[in-house]
Amino acid sequence: MPNKPGSSQITVEGTWILVCTYQRNELLAQLLDSLAAVRLPADSSLTAPQVIIVDNAPEPAAAQTVAEHLPSAVYLHQPVPGISSARNASLDAVPQDAQAVIFIDDDEYVPAHWLSAMIDTANATGADAVTGPVLPVFEEGEPEWLANYGFVRKLEHPEGPYPRRPATHNSLVRFEWFAERGMRFDEMFNFTGGEDSDLFERMQRAGAKYWWTKDVLIYETIPADRSTQAWLHQRASRGGYVRTLKIRRRLPGPVVPLRIAGEGVLRLGYSAARVSAKKLRRKPVTFKDHYYWHEGLGMITALAGRRRIEYARQDAQPE
Repeated sequence: MPNKPGSSQITVEGTWILVCTYQRNELLAQLLDSLAAVRLPADSSLTAPQVIIVDNAPEPAAAQTVAEHLPSAVYLHQPVPGISSARNASLDAVPQDAQAVIFIDDDEYVPAHWLSAMIDTANATGADAVTGPVLPVFEEGEPEWLANYGFVRKLEHPEGPYPRRPATHNSLVRFEWFAERGMRFDEMFNFTGGEDSDLFERMQRAGAKYWWTKDVLIYETIPADRSTQAWLHQRASRGGYVRTLKIRRRLPGPVVPLRIAGEGVLRLGYSAARVSAKKLRRKPVTFKDHYYWHEGLGMITALAGRRRIEYARQDAQPE
């Protein structure tokens, strides 16, 4: 996909970095410090990257953190709860003449070359979106079981066109998808998560092309309570719930529950077969082997009316 016809060149002046945060000021400070240290082109008119921070807490709790660690950033308080609402607020704050936005999470931090690598890759390939690896950094050290079991983040893909969907933890997107085509995050996913996979799936169906490069590797802080197999399994179950929401929206009708149930059962069976085969060959069972089981369970339990709410707040529970 090099030099996609009609793709415009992206500059650092035309690029905005979007961050949504919720009561994680220490981690946000780490991210802001890394953004402040990003290297800009020698001929840039900017002294710091252009950043928009959306604080989704009930009160503007991150204002001081932003002022102290990256005072040039645009700080917005979005009290309406939900991850999609926060992401859409960040998009609405981007100038209409912007060329690209970069999504990054508040528990991550970046190396100095990251921004230039993002923009250079987008310009060289003409891709609609550029993404790359996110390396987990464990607060209490990497657990011993992880060496064989694996983790959520996949670090290695072939350099080049990316047939899967990116995520909002490390992705540049040409802003025309939002300014001209009107793409936004679906607020149906406000409290479940999965809003980013839904957006990138819709973009892909509309013709968007994605590119993967290892040159934009960044780092994600993993706290102790997420460094467990139980948390990974819960995240996989949530993935099944989100998948159910997508199917119901895309294929409305009376037979949809049967399709969801059938797909869930198939995933359970596929996982069971993978695990059995690994055990027979005396090979380690990995997270990927178990993922399909818990995703299938998430789909089945969604049909039974059980919701997977990851981004709910005590002050605003979903109806």
